[in-house]
Amino acid sequence: MSPRLEMFQSLWAMEDLPWRGTPWTLPEQLDRLVEENFDGAAVDLGARGKPEAGSLAPLLRERDLRSAVFAFLRDDTDLDAALRYAERIGADRMVVCGCVFDPDDSVVIDAVHRWHSTAEAAGVAMQLETHRNTLTDDMRRTTRLLDDIDPAVNLAIDLSHYVAGSEIPSTPTPEIDGHIEALFARAESVQGRVATRCQVQIPLGFPQHREWEELFTGWWTRAFTSILERRARAGSDEPVMFCTELGTTPYAITDRDGVELSDRWADTLTLRDRAVAAFAEAASATGSTGRTSTLTTSGASR
Repeated sequence: MSPRLEMFQSLWAMEDLPWRGTPWTLPEQLDRLVEENFDGAAVDLGARGKPEAGSLAPLLRERDLRSAVFAFLRDDTDLDAALRYAERIGADRMVVCGCVFDPDDSVVIDAVHRWHSTAEAAGVAMQLETHRNTLTDDMRRTTRLLDDIDPAVNLAIDLSHYVAGSEIPSTPTPEIDGHIEALFARAESVQGRVATRCQVQIPLGFPQHREWEELFTGWWTRAFTSILERRARAGSDEPVMFCTELGTTPYAITDRDGVELSDRWADTLTLRDRAVAAFAEAASATGSTGRTSTLTTSGASR
């Protein structure tokens, strides 16, 4: 059976929802995920609304939701704390933003290898996220580092950080596209957000944003294609994670009164549907025959 798409939603991205309404409680947030057929929830340990593990774990079990941990790590102590949280909520995967900035590449690489080995020993699959102000913040250095980082260490792809951080144009140059393709060759999961070269997160559906929305959807298809091709070569049917991650303010753009410009939950569901379509396109291109997802744009049951 071919890999299927697993759809996760960041709980950080559930903060301050619904739009222009009374914020949902944690149980209500998780209920929304179940109603919309998400497979799991991702907990950003740096979010201001991070739930206590003891409160979250039973709520996840009651709703049959899987979990992942997203963590900014400065050192091994941070990793140990993140792994303890992951164990308490039953998370089997972790997306790491590494805050190690030594100019010596070997120091950075050693930290990544140590964290990956420690997480693996704890039964947690670690991915390294492409993220601003982390060890992967520069796209060109990141692709260079990948030459020396163990191939077992793969990436969580979020290109919004590179588009905004490096002011990538809506028509990337061949040089930029080559770096992006190198990142896709190490992709393990994909995160859902659309950026422009000046804003890391934009509302969806505005005419001036159309080219950026199309660019990101195309990138997701390419990333999924790369992942599925590697799965096929390895004879693996491991699922592929897509995590919608439209953050609350200050990621979300607001008007002069502090009100977000668009309904972030509605935008989340739009990104979900686009990811499902992108995965289906990638599956068709690679000859995958399994289910593309438990989700459909018409809201099929779990």
